[in-house]
Amino acid sequence: MSEILETPESTKTKTPVFEIEKIEAENLPELQGLKDKQIQIVKDNPFIEIVDSKTYEEAKKSRTALVSARTSIENQDKFLASLVKKFREKIGAKTAELIAITKPHEDKQQDEVKRYEAIKEAEKAEKTRIEEERKSGIKSSIDAIIKTATDKIEKLSFELINTLKADFEENLFKTDTTPFEEFELDFNEKLMTVKTLFNAKIQQLQLAENQRLENIRLKEEADKLAKERAQMEADKKAEEARLAKAKSDQEAELQKQRKALAAEKKKQDDEAAAKALEAKKLQDEESAKLQKYREELEAEKSRIAKIESNRIAKEAADRKAKEDEERKIREAEEAEQLAKAEAERLEALKPTIDKLYDWLNKFEQPDPPLKEENPAVSKISILFDEFKKSSEKAIQEFIKNTK
Repeated sequence: MSEILETPESTKTKTPVFEIEKIEAENLPELQGLKDKQIQIVKDNPFIEIVDSKTYEEAKKSRTALVSARTSIENQDKFLASLVKKFREKIGAKTAELIAITKPHEDKQQDEVKRYEAIKEAEKAEKTRIEEERKSGIKSSIDAIIKTATDKIEKLSFELINTLKADFEENLFKTDTTPFEEFELDFNEKLMTVKTLFNAKIQQLQLAENQRLENIRLKEEADKLAKERAQMEADKKAEEARLAKAKSDQEAELQKQRKALAAEKKKQDDEAAAKALEAKKLQDEESAKLQKYREELEAEKSRIAKIESNRIAKEAADRKAKEDEERKIREAEEAEQLAKAEAERLEALKPTIDKLYDWLNKFEQPDPPLKEENPAVSKISILFDEFKKSSEKAIQEFIKNTK
C-alpha cells in the first residue's frame, strides 16, 4: 500500500498520501510515556521475599501495583485494536468498491474462457469417442468374420469339407483387409489360426470317416465269416444225420435179416460181422473226408485272411502316401500365401520407401564438390557420407522390421 494509482480524476485534486508502512507504534499518542511509566512501576515495586506477615502484605501490594500496570496496558491495547478494526472496515469497504469495478468484467471473461474450454474439451472427447468407435467397429467386424468361420468349422461334417473349403477360398481367404486399417495384421494372425483349426478339423473328420469305413468293412467280414461258420455247422449236422440214418438203416436191415434168417444165424452173424466191418470202414472213410474238408476250409480261411491283411496294409500305405501328398500341397499353398502376403506388404510399403529415398537423394554433395584442403570441409564431407550410409541402413532396417 506504499503506492496509490492515480486516475485522471485524482490528478485534478492532489490529496496527501497516507503510507501505512511508515507508521511506528511508539509514535502513537495513546502509547506515549507508557514505557517510562512501566519502568518506574518496576523500580517502585521491587521483588519482596516473604518471610513473615509484614513482608506478605507488602508483597501483595507490590503484586497489585504490577497487575494494575499490566492491565492498564492491555486495556490500552484493546482500545487501539478497536480503532484498527474500524479502520480495517473502512479499507474493506473501499477495496470492495474498487474490486466491483473490474469483477463483472473478470467474471464475464472467465465465463467466456470456460465456455471455449468446454467446447474444446467436448470436441476432444468427441474425437476420442469417434476414434474408439472406429477401432471397436473394426475389431467387432474382424471378430464377427472369425467367429462365423469358426462356427462353420465346429459344425462341419465330412460330406461338406470340399464345400466349406471352396467357400473359404472364394470368400474368407480373399477378404479385403483395407477397411481393417491398422488392425490388418491382427486379422491376418487370426486368419492363420482359422486355417490351422480348419486343417485340424479336416484331419479329424478324415480319421473318423476312415474309421467308419473300416468298421463297415470289418462288420461285413465278420458277417461273411459267420455265414461260413453257419454253413459249416449245417454241413456237419447234415453229414452226421446222414451217417446216423445209414447206421439206423443198417441196424434195421440186420434186425430184419436176423428175424428172417433165424435158421441161418451163424451165416447171418458172419455176414453181419462183415457188414459191420464194412460199415466201420465206410464210417472211417466218411470221417477222414470230413476231417480233410475241415482242414481245407481252415487253409482257405488262412489264405483269405492273409490276402485281406495284405489288402489292409496296402490301403494304409496308399492312404498315408495320399495324406503326405495332400500335406505337401497344403504346405506349398501356405508358403505361396505367405510369399504373396510378403509381396503385398512390400508393395504397401513402396510409397513410404520411395519417399524416404527421394528425401535421402535430395542430400547430395555440392556440384562442383567442395575442396577438401580445409580440414573442416573434409570432416563435413565425411560426416555427410556417413549420414547417407546410416540413413540407407536405417531404411533397410525399416523394411525388414515393418512386418
